[in-house]
Amino acid sequence: MKPRLYFFYLGRSTFVKKDLEALAEISQVHELDLLTTHPSKMLLRLIRQLFILLNGIGKKNLYICQFAGYHSFLPAFFARFVGGKCLIISGGTDCHRFTGIGYGNFQKRLLSWFTKWSFKWCNHIAVKHESLWQSDYHYDFREPELQGIAAFIPGIRTPHSEITNGYEADEWVSTGCTERIKHSFITITGGLQYSFQKQLKGIDLILAVAPLFPESTFTILGVPENQQWTNVPENVRLLPPANQELIKKEFLKHQFYLQLSMAEGFPNALCEAMLSGCIPIGSSVFSIPEIIGENGYIVHHRNLEELKSILQLAVQENDKLKGEKASESIKKRFPLEKRKSALLSLCHTLID
Repeated sequence: MKPRLYFFYLGRSTFVKKDLEALAEISQVHELDLLTTHPSKMLLRLIRQLFILLNGIGKKNLYICQFAGYHSFLPAFFARFVGGKCLIISGGTDCHRFTGIGYGNFQKRLLSWFTKWSFKWCNHIAVKHESLWQSDYHYDFREPELQGIAAFIPGIRTPHSEITNGYEADEWVSTGCTERIKHSFITITGGLQYSFQKQLKGIDLILAVAPLFPESTFTILGVPENQQWTNVPENVRLLPPANQELIKKEFLKHQFYLQLSMAEGFPNALCEAMLSGCIPIGSSVFSIPEIIGENGYIVHHRNLEELKSILQLAVQENDKLKGEKASESIKKRFPLEKRKSALLSLCHTLID
């Protein structure tokens, strides 16, 4: 019997699309986007999901969920008690609890319960980086010193494996027709409708450090045009959300990419900026130090003085070779084909 694949996700991002394309090699994929911020709409989509699951009873099913949460509970329940198999691809927020800013699935009581039982009942968890399973945390002293799925679900027995994100190097170039702006920094963020996002992504640190570098420029890309920010330093440029082509052009204009997040899973923007030849500067959290490696700079603590010292060092060294090495590093270590192969292999194992 040919397997039936169901893919449940929160937003049809570029990387969800790439996973869907890969999974189509196994079988037709039945997909459902459950992204919504309105509780009543979420309930309606969960009811729709229930009918989809009921319709698949008695068949050889594999339920794949992008992240854990409300939308992964029913697929995990069906896999445990009704039939079929369930794979959860875990990406970050479903592995975190940050009490100081109110971020992460395990910070919210009800969402934490749905996340916990999704992880316990599913057949396999594919984390985007091993640190999401369990890791020490010391970047921000206000937050729990142990993070990850196993930290918040002691004794969990669900098997897990690491499948990192992958990138098509040909989509990104590290050289362009224009010279990079001297001493220029850029970061990309989203989700600024949430109160915690500026701290989560380190935007507050960028706004604080920028006046200390008057000869440098700082670009924050992803600020909605309807948001009014006050007391923005003169050397900080705010840009609205952009498509991939505009992002590529901005990367080629800048020397450095800033990823000063308090938490991440496997940050795509960081990898894409490195592919574009930007020198990375990132916080010492989860996958970021491994992604950057020897090709950039690491900020070990959420501290303005430490960040100032790192930026001074980066500007002083002005090592263009780091950007070239950063690009080659991502190409070699995280090709899209590697992710595709690992994902399909895992799905075949679960189905057989």
